[in-house]
Amino acid sequence: MTRRICLALCLSLLPLKGAEPEPWTFVSIPDFLNFDIEYPQKGWEDALGFILKSMKKEDPAFAMIAGDLVMGHWGPTKEDVNKWADLYYPQWTKRFADHDLKIYTALGDHEIGDNPWRGNTARLVPHYKEAFRRHLKMPLNGPDHMKGTAFYWLHKNALFVSVDVFEKGQSKQGEIAAGVTGAQLKWFEEVLGKHRAQVDHIIVMGHTPILRPVRTFSSSGMLTVQGPESAFWKTMVKYDVDLYLCGEVHAVTCKQQDGIQQVSHGGLLGRTDKPNYMLVTVNQDRLEVTLKEIDLINGKGRLWQQKKSKGPWDTITISDARKKQGFTPIGHVTIVKKDGKKSFESISGFFDETHNPN
Repeated sequence: MTRRICLALCLSLLPLKGAEPEPWTFVSIPDFLNFDIEYPQKGWEDALGFILKSMKKEDPAFAMIAGDLVMGHWGPTKEDVNKWADLYYPQWTKRFADHDLKIYTALGDHEIGDNPWRGNTARLVPHYKEAFRRHLKMPLNGPDHMKGTAFYWLHKNALFVSVDVFEKGQSKQGEIAAGVTGAQLKWFEEVLGKHRAQVDHIIVMGHTPILRPVRTFSSSGMLTVQGPESAFWKTMVKYDVDLYLCGEVHAVTCKQQDGIQQVSHGGLLGRTDKPNYMLVTVNQDRLEVTLKEIDLINGKGRLWQQKKSKGPWDTITISDARKKQGFTPIGHVTIVKKDGKKSFESISGFFDETHNPN
């Protein structure tokens, strides 16, 4: 009798086939921090702690950071790259760990020495990527030449892919042409094809925007070459990707095309006075996407940075009144999937493209 009761109880706890999964959340904050910052960093921790605690209160499964974790001007030798990586990456990851936030991080230009890439800077790129791979410990399921810098993961009813847009090539940035081509593109399409029928949603993360123009603040404004004409974008369209999340430009622009919502946004803590993060609530038939922002008061002095004449401000502060108010919404869109169709509804703030740059 006891066994029957136990069996019945266990069966009652199993999800019913076809049952709608419970809503869950994740957050996104590209370009966090974009500078070489220690932990703890005098004059910073109260503000950074408030930002991370605010994200944690959203109860996210994880935080996505679309590149530019550090300043990364770490040459001129392989030994120098490893020395500074060994100093700053462990402190960067520990800050998130201490706030109990699981992270997935894309590779940014600052993680490979910062653009442009010519001469010795270009030669050091493989060593920069190896340092990122070693310290960030991202999944090693990417293409053979990009293990740990391009990868994917599954969570409940969604597929996430992080791409390494820093491929060898010729561009205005020297010996790197931002994009997803060749072996990485083949791998990317195989991942999308393998999992498309198994998930309700697909989210892709890469450092550089694809759709343009986008707003910029204190940025070189690097973009993915060929934009929406690239095979990378067309592959996302083919497999009905929902969100493309990117950073680099340190300003908010939301653009929707071909059924894909691109969101450029993020951090640059230590220079911006309006940091933001994005909250996504995942349901079976929709994604609720909300951008949130807070006001930051910057100091007057500068922190030292390797090979950088103007580092970040020496202090960053959030006033008590602003803390009480908390992060406030600056844009929202609901991506609805119904009867095999996708629509973008309840649009407000930055997701209203009326005031986008032309």
